[in-house]
Amino acid sequence: MRLARPHSQRRSSRIESTSSGLQGAIVSAHQATRFVLDGTRPHIIRPRNRRALRFEVAAQVVYARLVHHPGTRPNNFLGRALREGR
Repeated sequence: MRLARPHSQRRSSRIESTSSGLQGAIVSAHQATRFVLDGTRPHIIRPRNRRALRFEVAAQVVYARLVHHPGTRPNNFLGRALREGR
């Protein structure tokens, strides 16, 4: 079984059916994988190569020198997918 993968994440996977159910290994080299799985604490985002960040809010372009990101909750979608595949 081959899992679909977004173009931004290079992932190799192996899923095997055994007498005790499905077993699998998924490896991701994408730099954001740990942040998605474990979540993040509140942090400040600053521009790296420009003087301001540019993004859209309610279809309006906004510029900011920094953003106070509230953090993200952990999302163990890989573990859930393996458990639900049983």
